[in-house]
Amino acid sequence: MVQARPPKMLSIVLSSSLGTMLEYYDFFVYVALTGTFTKLFFPTEDPVVAALVGAAGFGAAFLARPVGTLIFSPMADRIGRKKTFVVTLTLMGAATFLMGCLPSYATAGFAAPAALLALRIVQGIALGGEYGSAAVYVMEHAPARRAGLYTSVLQGTAGVGLLVALVIVAALRASLSAETFDLWGWRIPFLLSAPIVIVATFIRLRMTETPVFLELKRSGTLSASPLADSLTSRAAWKGILLAIFGAQGGTSVALYTSVVYMLYFLQGVLKVDSMQANMCVAVAVLATAPLFPVFGGLSDRIGRARTMLIGIVSWMVIAYPAFSGIAAGAGTGSWTLVTLLITALAALTAMIMAPLPAFISECFPPQSRTTGFGLAQQVGNVMFGGFLPLISLTLVGWTGNPLAGVGYSIASLIPCAVVTYCWALKAEKGRKAVTAPIEARAQSMG
Repeated sequence: MVQARPPKMLSIVLSSSLGTMLEYYDFFVYVALTGTFTKLFFPTEDPVVAALVGAAGFGAAFLARPVGTLIFSPMADRIGRKKTFVVTLTLMGAATFLMGCLPSYATAGFAAPAALLALRIVQGIALGGEYGSAAVYVMEHAPARRAGLYTSVLQGTAGVGLLVALVIVAALRASLSAETFDLWGWRIPFLLSAPIVIVATFIRLRMTETPVFLELKRSGTLSASPLADSLTSRAAWKGILLAIFGAQGGTSVALYTSVVYMLYFLQGVLKVDSMQANMCVAVAVLATAPLFPVFGGLSDRIGRARTMLIGIVSWMVIAYPAFSGIAAGAGTGSWTLVTLLITALAALTAMIMAPLPAFISECFPPQSRTTGFGLAQQVGNVMFGGFLPLISLTLVGWTGNPLAGVGYSIASLIPCAVVTYCWALKAEKGRKAVTAPIEARAQSMG
């Protein structure tokens, strides 16, 4: 089979990224509306308890992600990458739309937060099956020497999805009174996802399956049980552990500290107005979005592990002074300084994140690639990212130190840096030597 030409690759990347961005938008609208959800669904007189409950709702969706991986990732390895991420997109869109229809606690009592939690779990299941399928889809279309560049665009969709959510919420807050927004305005971001998901689903239905999967199907070498292959193979477990600690751990900590926890930190710890907090983070995300293909391309030249290692160590060095500067800047109203420091953290986060899809994809054989990718990513997300905001806020509450949370993040990155340096750098060289002939045969037959 012939690899996709650049114009076709552009279409493949954009089509895959659109759907993934929409899924992240659906997932992160909850974060953008943390304050509103706390008031409407988790009423309490203690603002600290309210913040912790809201953060727990964010984490609950992460516990559901591995379930989505167990359901959808083996499906992608058996019936195709394309078919699977059409299903996950539809599931995410339905759950998000229904969140916009929920009654508040004042109307339905405890049934309201219970329904909200259930729909967050459905969102987590959908996202758990989405990203691995999309990343492998792009990876298996991309020229081998530019896989890091093309797949890195997908990593930027998380930030762009959050950015779109923040912009829409900010626009609604600016155009509606606080009472009107709390009454019905908060529903609009959720209801908007329905027509957009319909369009995105139509686009995905027109996409073609990957040449690698089609060759596996044509040659009769598809795995009958990719999940069993991933869980019973020593080589697969080596790949899973390497991907968790060498790539996903660093990505989860950096992303969910620099962007997600940052919102909780600004609003809950520093008591910054939600509009101002959203604006600072939105500008940082927008400014660093173009860096993903830059760092993805860099990983094609100097290696995935080396690129991630530089980003991890640099992030660890600047994180504490950056959060300290953000706290000082918020106290004096120096929002330009706050935004610049968030941007610096987000830029290094992009350096860690950009090589991840290609790095993890290269850890597994094509027959169980999506399953291995999904297991590594979602277990890593749960271990390092899902409850990071909750743990960080709890540490702040216990110690009274507003910077205790970022200290936890820095400590969490230590094993990631060690594994990347001691294992991933060496494993990456050996893996290329072993898998290159396999990929070459898969893409040359047809």
